[in-house]
Amino acid sequence: MAAEQGRQASTEVISAEQVLAQSDIAAALMLAEGDTVYCIRRLRRIDGRAVLYVEHYLNPRFFPGLLAEDLTRSLTDLYDQRYGIRYGGARFTILPGPLPNVAAPALNVAPGSPGLRITRINRDQQKQVIDCDCEYWRYDALCVDVEA
Repeated sequence: MAAEQGRQASTEVISAEQVLAQSDIAAALMLAEGDTVYCIRRLRRIDGRAVLYVEHYLNPRFFPGLLAEDLTRSLTDLYDQRYGIRYGGARFTILPGPLPNVAAPALNVAPGSPGLRITRINRDQQKQVIDCDCEYWRYDALCVDVEA
């Protein structure tokens, strides 16, 4: 979308590891608390400006070997090209509020600064839950426009 607007997008991987799913993530992924999931933390920039800190939680059953892949690229493209998985639906929850301590410094703002948290639970083409994203956006870097 950034390229369509004549802007330059970039992605920095902060960390990528296996973790034990906490209750909220386990519930979102339809797993048991304590099950192993992949956690990828990334910082997204537009024209060099940090606008999005995101934590991706993935069910490793769908993505064997994913942590060895180039995680700076589009995960949507990686899912399709490497695993034959395409998105078949998503649920978004958008909540304005203060940016947490984990996201604010990466976005070059003080903790508690206004922002948007977007939680997205993604399903594949067979409607199975494959991943969950917890996105933290700078309030001044996002316009939400929905057409139903």
